[in-house]
Amino acid sequence: MKKLEFEYLPLEKIEISLSNARKTKLEEGIDELVDSIRSIGVQQPVVVIKKENTEDEYELIIGQRRYLACQRLKLREIPAIITEVEDETDLIIKSFSENIHRRDLEYRDKQRIAKTLLKKYKTASKVADVLGVSEGAVRDWLGYSQVPEEIKEMVDKGELAATTATRIAKNFPDKETAIKITEIVKKKDRSHERMKIIEIAKENPEKTADEVEEIIKDIKFTEITIYLTPRVAEGVKKACTEYSSEGEEVTPEDLAKSALEEWLSKRGFIE
Repeated sequence: MKKLEFEYLPLEKIEISLSNARKTKLEEGIDELVDSIRSIGVQQPVVVIKKENTEDEYELIIGQRRYLACQRLKLREIPAIITEVEDETDLIIKSFSENIHRRDLEYRDKQRIAKTLLKKYKTASKVADVLGVSEGAVRDWLGYSQVPEEIKEMVDKGELAATTATRIAKNFPDKETAIKITEIVKKKDRSHERMKIIEIAKENPEKTADEVEEIIKDIKFTEITIYLTPRVAEGVKKACTEYSSEGEEVTPEDLAKSALEEWLSKRGFIE
């Protein structure tokens, strides 16, 4: 990003760019930011580009929350770095990189960015390269686009993890079934219990969501205690941390169950 100059710009001359990475929950935590700016001012300049065919009007590409906080305070000016971008894709990538390292973007924003960049770069691998994230994370974000809006609203309310919503949508293409399974899943607090419900429903495709709920009430899950060596325990810890940071919700129970299922399947004990 080429820095051209630093100066105070009138807020009335700045508009939020339509290509800004962050679109959802812009107001979250804004009160604390307003209090901070009121006390000590804006500590980090926003970043803008000049609008085409104008002399003194700008598009904001980085710093939406700072800009909105200043508007609330009815400030006349805001410190800004005026920069240049090659094209809209360059703008999206720069905005994403800034936001992902400050306050993690919502899944809706990640999904929208991944879909937009996929049109240009064609593969999830290339999109991952330009964003500086794993290919698995990009595939998760792209998968979220298949989640019904009703389930996304549950994610927005904090009732369900975005990765769980994606897994449900992937396993239950029928919208009505997916929503009903989600209603059952969100009643459970623990991740591994939610995954068990999804898997039971998947193993009984002929059952309705209500029938699946009845199965879950009656079923007795076998619990096994496994003692791990320090080396294996450390490996499990690293795997859960790495995959969870990439957008895939993974617990030690998930890993143990996956490894056991793979072993049993390879040897013909389960189909």
